[in-house]
Amino acid sequence: MVNHVWGLMSHPGPELQQIQRERETVSHVYSHHVLLMALIPVVCSFIGTTQLGWNFGDGQKLLVSMFTASYIAVIFYVLMLGAVALMGRIIYWMARRYDSRPTLNSCIVFAGYVATPMFLSGIVALYPMVWLCLFVGIIGLCYSGYLLYLGIPNFLNIDHREGFLFSSSTLAMGVLVLELLLALTVLMWGYGTKLF
Repeated sequence: MVNHVWGLMSHPGPELQQIQRERETVSHVYSHHVLLMALIPVVCSFIGTTQLGWNFGDGQKLLVSMFTASYIAVIFYVLMLGAVALMGRIIYWMARRYDSRPTLNSCIVFAGYVATPMFLSGIVALYPMVWLCLFVGIIGLCYSGYLLYLGIPNFLNIDHREGFLFSSSTLAMGVLVLELLLALTVLMWGYGTKLF
């Protein structure tokens, strides 16, 4: 797992080709990569919101109790795992017009690895300042988009022009899923004391 994370950050093109050659199963990628990587934003958010509290920039800090943060962490974790599977299904659904249709299994595996920068950007939640979390999240999203643009043409065996259009459409769908996840996250971590 650590080799793929390092490879995706240092030399993403060859690493994505290596991941494709390995032909991992969904259960393997979840147990060795997604389940562990999704813990990064969950644990960091838990620590940041219970120990430091949300900083909205106006001098006030909103602390979340340990009990409430535990429930929110579990929901947040399940939502992220579901978002990876949903993005895999979206890639599979959008790839049906190409001759080299990848399997649903390989689409979910690909989505799990493309989400790696987003998971890593969750480290910033140790210091939950809204503008900082947003800034680092945008950087993670941009790098995930870059991985998508690199991987889709090779992954679907299509030329780069069509791959660019496919990647753009997939990225747009991914941004919608991310916005939904972020909205739910802000509601839970920001207003969890009032909701739960």
